[in-house]
Amino acid sequence: MINNDAKSITKTTEETWVKAQGFEKNTWVLINQRNGILKILYKFFKALKDPKQFINYLKFKDFYCGNDWNYWWMDKFENYKYLPKKIKRSLEIGSGPYSNTRLISKIVDINDIHCTDPLMADYRNFDKTYVSEMHKKGKIKTYVGKGEKIDFPDKYFDLVICNNVLDHVEDAEKCFSEMYRVLEDGGYLVFGQDLKDLGNSFHHEDIDVGHPIILHHKTLDGILDANYTTVFKRLLPQDETRDKKHYSVYLFIGKK
Repeated sequence: MINNDAKSITKTTEETWVKAQGFEKNTWVLINQRNGILKILYKFFKALKDPKQFINYLKFKDFYCGNDWNYWWMDKFENYKYLPKKIKRSLEIGSGPYSNTRLISKIVDINDIHCTDPLMADYRNFDKTYVSEMHKKGKIKTYVGKGEKIDFPDKYFDLVICNNVLDHVEDAEKCFSEMYRVLEDGGYLVFGQDLKDLGNSFHHEDIDVGHPIILHHKTLDGILDANYTTVFKRLLPQDETRDKKHYSVYLFIGKK
């Protein structure tokens, strides 16, 4: 579905979504082949060239985890300082193999951690990633599932996390509806997203099978402002985005 006013594509076909998930699976399987001690040592010595990254590795003790820009998101969210210090139950939508919860849970005391992803069955089988290791140790609960259908009761979580996920989904608006449904009154949503639009030249160069959804900040404003009290919100300028090609990055923490 194309929202011409807001320059967004918020919904795609199931066939296109399946292809997008295939793209994601191939990407992460390739990256996580042969995870082991030698790879961890390589990350350690590589991090010595980046003092900030090295300090983060020491602070969070997660050399083994892998990193999908999770430290970058943490920095842009100002170390998640706007969240309460204690959380009963959290849910991360589209956690991937590394997850953003792994860092948030070192800053916030989360009693019960849940992670869901359509590719979770694959991620559980990886070696030495946060999701696989914590799942094996029983420290987090993991589920195979889509953001469009979250299999939990209404108002079950007091924290929902969705970082740079909705460009991979089938129906972004339905995902927002489900996240709102399972979040309790007074609960917090952490939401981040790279932004493109239909009038942006980067869209024509870069749109690929892995990212069928395109979200513009006006679309996100309309959904989030109507349902949450803003606690933290920022639109990064293009020169602060990760690739300098997206026109912005949307950062939002809201309270239901």
